Amino acid sequence: MSLKLFNIQKGKIDEEKVCAESFMRFLYGTQVGRLTTFAIFKRLFFSRLCGLWADSKRSKKSILKFIADNQIDISEFKNPASQFGTFNDFFTRELADGKRPLAENGNANAVSFPSDGRHLLIENITQNDTFYAKGIKFNLAKFLGDEKLALRFENGSMLISRLAPMDYHRFHYPISGEIIARKSIDGKLFSVSPIALSERLSVFWENKRIVNLIESRQFGVCAFVEIGATNVGCIENFGKLGDVVERGEQAGMFRFGGSCVATIFPKENKIEWNSALREYSPQSIECYARVNELAGIKES
Repeated sequence: MSLKLFNIQKGKIDEEKVCAESFMRFLYGTQVGRLTTFAIFKRLFFSRLCGLWADSKRSKKSILKFIADNQIDISEFKNPASQFGTFNDFFTRELADGKRPLAENGNANAVSFPSDGRHLLIENITQNDTFYAKGIKFNLAKFLGDEKLALRFENGSMLISRLAPMDYHRFHYPISGEIIARKSIDGKLFSVSPIALSERLSVFWENKRIVNLIESRQFGVCAFVEIGATNVGCIENFGKLGDVVERGEQAGMFRFGGSCVATIFPKENKIEWNSALREYSPQSIECYARVNELAGIKES
């Protein structure tokens, strides 16, 4: 079985093959599976073991098979696949120049998709209860780890960008501005697969994450949150506190595993979002787009 996914570039619904789907449904959809997840897979040591393997020279043998199994376009790579010394070298790869051009370059009101992957738009975080499963509301205070900060984003909009293991795993800034705050929040490492999220939306505020605040002239103070997941024990940021960053610039990378980033805007921003995002997100259907493509433009 596959999940529905709207491909913005193709302009049509695709079927997304979920990695180890049957196993994921067992882990998050059955009592025995949930106990297994609690006992083993959410534990940090499991992801650390996977990380040790991905950083080992032995893991290099798995690269070509992974590329073939997932039909990854090697012509996009900055360096040939043969030059990767470990699986993590491949997983955190850079792309060749020009492979992810910045849409609306020079338009300060533009918002870019921050990563390759599957994107879901929540136009009002406070009122929305559809997300990945109907009837569940998002706990913004727990997600940001700060009740007062959450109040600043009450009724604001949020773009959730989910990366699957086959995706390019560097993430970029969706807006320009200054990094005025950064906070790391320890947590578990549950999967961010839509199967897991439909059963347990609290994964978002239970998982390890890094909360960045970016102050922008156009958008005010926005939150940019990097979320770890199963097998992602390491989130690396390139910029530091106080840096002035540009939309489209590399912000950081996730090491081996699936992961997620969320961009949150205050309610004062009236953004004309991509029409596909607005149409399909209320149906809990994610939209596939690539980093630096146009997600929306703030109305003047």
